[in-house]
Amino acid sequence: MAATAAISGYGGSISGTGFSEVTSWKLTVSQDKLDATLMNATTPGYKEFIGGLSGAEGTCTTQGTAIPSRGMLQACTLKTKATGGATITGSIIVDKVDIGVPVDGKVTYDVSFAFSGSVSIA
Repeated sequence: MAATAAISGYGGSISGTGFSEVTSWKLTVSQDKLDATLMNATTPGYKEFIGGLSGAEGTCTTQGTAIPSRGMLQACTLKTKATGGATITGSIIVDKVDIGVPVDGKVTYDVSFAFSGSVSIA
């Protein structure tokens, strides 16, 4: 049986103002698709698309005593593992923080953010 190429999220991280004690993060990288289908296409019935604007947005869950900063542009780096994984860098704006306060657990902050400008993925 071949070894899997999967990696553990254990060494992953996110850095930026207010992102302490991150327990998980998720990122969606996207590119708009623009309909470029001609009205008098020679091959009717099939759409044609061209690439549009690119972007990325994501969420993360943190814990601790500090609520992450909202509404200001800040540098951010996300890593899938400490060394050897993917690194995503750019400037983000935090647009929403949901605060969870369970009676029988830890306080958590579910953070929503979007990259502004270019995003580097290496």
